[in-house]
Amino acid sequence: MRSIVKNRKQGSNLPISIKLVVKIALVALGFSVWGTGFIWALVGLYLFLPVIRGILSFFVGLGAIILFILFLFSFL
Repeated sequence: MRSIVKNRKQGSNLPISIKLVVKIALVALGFSVWGTGFIWALVGLYLFLPVIRGILSFFVGLGAIILFILFLFSFL
């Protein structure tokens, strides 16, 4: 019984995951369809994703505060 549980925990012995293969295939497809602009867009997205998330988070929070204030003023 212990060997069955141990074998389940071990997982796959593949050196590369299917998720990584799919990502590589999608990048190759995008490059073949749109060219180097696609690669530069991916690099820009990868580098500036934390900045984009921060800006988006700020605007979502600001919108929530504005909606809350409007909700409070509508019942005064």
